[in-house]
Amino acid sequence: MNLKQIGLFASLDNETLGLLRSVARSRTLNLGEILFYAGEEPKQFLILAHGEVEVFKHDKKGNEIIIGEFKAPSLIAEMATLERTTYPATARSNSDVIIYEIDLADLEPYISKNSSPLAQVFINSLTKKIQHLESVLKYATISNASARTASFLIDNEQQLSILTQRKIASNLMLTPEGLSRILKRFKENGLVEVIAKKLYIANRAKLLEIAG
Repeated sequence: MNLKQIGLFASLDNETLGLLRSVARSRTLNLGEILFYAGEEPKQFLILAHGEVEVFKHDKKGNEIIIGEFKAPSLIAEMATLERTTYPATARSNSDVIIYEIDLADLEPYISKNSSPLAQVFINSLTKKIQHLESVLKYATISNASARTASFLIDNEQQLSILTQRKIASNLMLTPEGLSRILKRFKENGLVEVIAKKLYIANRAKLLEIAG
């Protein structure tokens, strides 16, 4: 395996890369396969080398809510592994996926050293996830789903044409069906429009009013 080609590890020296190669095992998943279930105990560090993985939970009504997405290259659920806690949600492949698995016992001694190149890889990964969490929490604090959606659309207007409704729903902690109902109402009221399956804002002033 050529870990050097994975951006996450591109800055590592040859010695550290050699260590990873010696302990990593490759695992492949097809679209829709489960990587791990909520409540399972992590036993390996998971490196997403190719493809996409989504993480989801179910609400009290049994609706599936996507709470996160990972695109290669990325570490997956490393905090649960480091803390030896159970996975808080279920992970499923969103495409054909290649995962490298490394046993905790093989890697932990190197991560625990502050000066270790591997420690910096984990720090960088966790920092990016904290930044994403801060963005999600901004919208999660808005209790009204329509106001939450309006706020997101305004903040991310330049990216709307490339964001899928599934991705928007994930950022808003809504089910795809729930978001679809809100967008349908927005469209009927002339607030948004869909052109060639891409979403655009049609009435920014009204959305700002809804967002509060």
